[in-house]
Amino acid sequence: DGWMGDDWFHYGAFRLANIAWLGSQTGYKGAGKAPPTGGYDDYDNFREVGSAGDWAKKSGYDQLPYWQRMVSHPAYDGFWQGQALDKLLAANPSNVPTIWEQGLWDQEDMYGAITAWEALKAKGKMGNNHLVMGPWRHSQINREGRELGPFKWDGDTALQFREQMILPLFNQYLKDGPAANLPPVAIYNTGENHWDRLSTWPLACQQGCAAPLKPIYLGANGSLGFDAAARGGDSYVSDPAKPVPHLPRPVNFNDGRWGDWLVSDQRGVDGRPDVLTYQTPVLTEAVRVSGAPIADLFARTTGTDADFIVKVIDVAPAENATDAKMGGYQLAISQDIFRGRYRESFAKPSAIPANKVQEYRFRLPTVNHVFQPGHRIMVQVQSSQFPLYDRNPQTYVPNIFLAKKEDYRPATITVERGGASASRVWLPVVPVDQSAIAAR
Repeated sequence: DGWMGDDWFHYGAFRLANIAWLGSQTGYKGAGKAPPTGGYDDYDNFREVGSAGDWAKKSGYDQLPYWQRMVSHPAYDGFWQGQALDKLLAANPSNVPTIWEQGLWDQEDMYGAITAWEALKAKGKMGNNHLVMGPWRHSQINREGRELGPFKWDGDTALQFREQMILPLFNQYLKDGPAANLPPVAIYNTGENHWDRLSTWPLACQQGCAAPLKPIYLGANGSLGFDAAARGGDSYVSDPAKPVPHLPRPVNFNDGRWGDWLVSDQRGVDGRPDVLTYQTPVLTEAVRVSGAPIADLFARTTGTDADFIVKVIDVAPAENATDAKMGGYQLAISQDIFRGRYRESFAKPSAIPANKVQEYRFRLPTVNHVFQPGHRIMVQVQSSQFPLYDRNPQTYVPNIFLAKKEDYRPATITVERGGASASRVWLPVVPVDQSAIAAR
């Protein structure tokens, strides 16, 4: 789904990183050089020009028909809904044996495979549809899968997938070979470093699962816990002139960091005045999460539009005897952005009433992870992630692609705590597999 959570938008926030790719596919097509971007730091390049529409005009991409269609359809209207694969499969379920494969840190397509599989599951089509999620970035199944960034896995997980899952399926259906005997679901456990082969997924959800979601609450003084927090609020100034970078600057989309940026250390933004950080005490027992977390923020802003980024983070112990630089590492196991104008309807955006508390509830990417004893659970909240996503002007305009420079204004955002407006993240907490612990 190109609008909900894959290539072009995530919950309405446009992904600037893909503008040049669009040009390479539909413009010069390799016959010439890409339009110049300016200096090395794409953070400055995009910020100084203005909106995504201004950038497209400057670079000539505004002449491309597909760009023109996107600008004409900034909301989740029939243009986007009509090409969403999960909706197409729900209307016309497929009977073709299929492995729906997705990386747990796919920096390009985090949404489509699992939601398509879920659509078929809802239609009773699990028999010949299998879900596989590995510890991979985009398209890493075609490469070596021993590691991602600084994280080492239990062997070549991509080769394991090709040899143990996809090859048996092809042999069964394309060569009349023996039954593949694949599990309905195979998801890598990124906290215990092994594959989990499961009969169903998710293990915890809002309804219909063996376990319900469990809220973890944002508390005072940066605390985080499963007990309800006292009433209060935490404020920060979100300034479009100084957006939070998604990677340490300088940011260049060709600097080699794109593939594994989702596992980058979030200490790069922890401590900024425009990033709220909450964390638990050091865990004394393991906590397993297996499903899709749901961000549930209550917030008010002095502006009339806002973005909200929520991250669920595993904080490593401060000291690491075998690799000192991994001490205290902040690994985001799930994160996403939500454009506030769509809080009531994805198809019909509306201005946010200034200084009035609103709820922003959205699903985060799927996880299968164990927070180990000695680690902490952390949640970060911020209102920009640039230049990965375009900046929200924070002044409501009908179409952010066409926002003018004077529309971009600072806003004070307050995240509420406790009471009826308790901000929290609903975590898919399930019992830790004791046999897996014994095996380790």
